Amino acid sequence: MRSPRRGHSSEVISTAASGWETRIVQFASVVILVHAADDALLDRDGAPLGRTWAPLLLTAIVVAAANAFVPRMRPGLRAVAVLTLGVLALTNGTMHVIEVLNLGFDAGEVTGLAEAGAGAALILLAAAIPYAHRNAFRTSRLAAWRNRGLGALGVLLWTAGLLIPVVIAIVQGHQYRRTIEDPPSAAYHDVSFRSSDGLRLRGWYVPSHNGAAVVVVSSARGDRNGSIAHARLLARHGYGVLLYDARGSGRSEGTSNGYGWAWDRDVEGALDFLSGRPDVERSRIGALGLSTGADVLLEVAAADHRIKAVVADGSTARSVADIPDASLLEKASFAPMFLSLRLLTGTAPGPPLVDLVPRVAPTPLLLIASGSIPEELPANLRYAAAGRGPVTLWQRPQGAHTGGIREEPVRYERRVVRAFDEGLRASRG
Repeated sequence: MRSPRRGHSSEVISTAASGWETRIVQFASVVILVHAADDALLDRDGAPLGRTWAPLLLTAIVVAAANAFVPRMRPGLRAVAVLTLGVLALTNGTMHVIEVLNLGFDAGEVTGLAEAGAGAALILLAAAIPYAHRNAFRTSRLAAWRNRGLGALGVLLWTAGLLIPVVIAIVQGHQYRRTIEDPPSAAYHDVSFRSSDGLRLRGWYVPSHNGAAVVVVSSARGDRNGSIAHARLLARHGYGVLLYDARGSGRSEGTSNGYGWAWDRDVEGALDFLSGRPDVERSRIGALGLSTGADVLLEVAAADHRIKAVVADGSTARSVADIPDASLLEKASFAPMFLSLRLLTGTAPGPPLVDLVPRVAPTPLLLIASGSIPEELPANLRYAAAGRGPVTLWQRPQGAHTGGIREEPVRYERRVVRAFDEGLRASRG
């Protein structure tokens, strides 16, 4: 390369990617693409192809762009691009690693484990690129530190504004399954039923002793492990209780979604199950939701009045539209995450919850709001104000999110049971 003229402050030595860098990116890209194809086409776990092709197409576009542009980038930008691809691959692959640790090895997890390894390799490559090209630019010490400072600022903004939101979307859209242990007692019977869009869901059912029953919808983890204490509480008072694994969690088919998008179809299937039970009067079915499950129940109860009483414990928000008081910066940070989740899962949130709450009427609604999540109390104040039917708000400013059953067990039991006793009276039609 021709030397710079005298007086120039910098000299470019080399910026192109080395052959070994390109080969690592190419190999990792193949692994990532193979896993995406496996998830979308082979390991769908009952999910319709219409909801799995979008993540495959998105992955193919990202991988193609990486191989087309990354080798031509300057070392600093190349390192950031490779790091981004590596973090995303490692995050997705780690979900499979955790699942294997929880449930044991399954042949269907091979490509996921391989993706975790590919992501780790890309992160190591990203760390090596600046060192390998440390002499690519010869500049003054002041210019070098200026460039480092600008680079660090750019990486910080990129990480906070895009990388972290997308990582959260991957985790929420591909949560690992947990082990489902034996039922708490012989009173809990293994059952299965279909969601309204055809997925096979599995859970436990405790038969009713008073003619009424309650479906319990768990929090973001989705599986029945998180709602056993609530089932015990209700069963003590004679209620039939259905607790189940939401789609993509526990032993149920489908793909997961930590914000509960499409869980309304699971609840519809649960209501069909309870409506067909001989021990349950169809006019005496209630529902209790925890966190994400509470959000879902506000949506379902607004449209399906087979639910005659609702307890929503810990409802917050499931889309940008549910955060009206958020600053522009907050909305800008949430938007990439929600958009990524839509692309990764092929699902979308329903209407804003504040618009749905008025439609819950005349069904009685108990809202329970704690203070550990900043948005929870303000959100439930809005929902309570929007309600047109019998709405009760129990505020717990010092309480943990959905922690009432542990922190105030006597009061929690009294309030929840009263809500169902009043809402599911035998005289209600």
